[in-house]
Amino acid sequence: MEDTVTEAVRKQYEAYSYPPPIEDAEKFRKKWGPLTCDPQFAGIQLWPEGRPRQDLRILCAGCGSSQAALIALNNPDCAVLGIDLSETSLAHSNRLRDKHSLTNLELRQMSLLDIGQLNRSFDLILCTGVLHHLPNPDAGLMALADVLDPSGSMAIMLYGKAGRAGVYLVQDILRRLGAGQDAEGLRTARELLKFVPSHHYLISPTGKLPHDLADDAGVVDMLLHPQDRAYSVPDIMEFVAAAGLIFFGWSDNAPYCADRYLSGEMLERVLALPAAEQWAVIDNLTVLNDRHDFFVRKPQSTRFLTRFDTNDFLSYVPHVRSGVKLAGEANALILTRPSPQGEVITPISRSEALLLEQIDGKKSISEILSHALFTRSEPEQRTNFARAVCERMWRSGNLLFGRSGS
Repeated sequence: MEDTVTEAVRKQYEAYSYPPPIEDAEKFRKKWGPLTCDPQFAGIQLWPEGRPRQDLRILCAGCGSSQAALIALNNPDCAVLGIDLSETSLAHSNRLRDKHSLTNLELRQMSLLDIGQLNRSFDLILCTGVLHHLPNPDAGLMALADVLDPSGSMAIMLYGKAGRAGVYLVQDILRRLGAGQDAEGLRTARELLKFVPSHHYLISPTGKLPHDLADDAGVVDMLLHPQDRAYSVPDIMEFVAAAGLIFFGWSDNAPYCADRYLSGEMLERVLALPAAEQWAVIDNLTVLNDRHDFFVRKPQSTRFLTRFDTNDFLSYVPHVRSGVKLAGEANALILTRPSPQGEVITPISRSEALLLEQIDGKKSISEILSHALFTRSEPEQRTNFARAVCERMWRSGNLLFGRSGS
């Protein structure tokens, strides 16, 4: 059964390469910037203690038509291996390799389940939009965990259960209509989409159909896929733990931030819950997350998790996330930044703004608090103030934290 499903998935991506191929990686990078899982972009989230080596060994597991090439282009000092089931997707990646002379990029047609046969280990593994298409996602993650270096990090994207509720309702209709992955199936799907009402869960919050349904490959990938499953927050925590890994954080905390969607007594009650429970509440409440982007590492990296329940946080080195800007007036200051789900707006006080203004990506929280702006307060008061500000800014995704010396 598993081989039958895997073969169906391979044939899909042979016929309908997805994501749509790009012709020029340089132009793509200039327009869109680095991928969110790129170590040039997410380095501090992957390794708060500092990257294990400059010349990273990177695996793009299920690289599709362009991911491995984009990573290789943006990280010329790193050795990048891209693997995929689809010969068509790899051909697109190979054209990008030749076009941009990516001598640091290696491509192989193989299943990620067989990655252990190469007898190699990797500092960084990227697996975005792949595991949820496997007949046995648990076996897939375990296979990747086996080749992850002890100090390595893994970036994963899985479909979100709450945000994709409408997708599975429409998938069910198309299965009942006998729609396959062919021209007739596509015609049936497009005809059905004409009748999807505006209140249906498939419609995005903007009142439009998802962008991915603009072309044939997107329709097939979303509505006619032979194998996919989606994950809730608790599902992800169980999935990661079953592979002997630890959840190391979201790519962006904002979609799971209770402060953005709740207030008053309800906010206090939710913030009293463990972090994973908070995230589950918000994920179920907003129904916005059609995908989950997150990082995992091996258990020995637990000591590098961001925590604020002890005074060890004073040694953290805060970094303002790229794109964050201070706006508003003196009595109504806000932080703003763009995100795929729309602008993230976080109200802040003047005293909080003063602390944020001292952040330079080099000084620790303790060093920032030694500034004359804060030394007029008692040490315990300063510590509690910094803890509250930094934790709230971390929950909203505006601050990231490295470790001293990283």
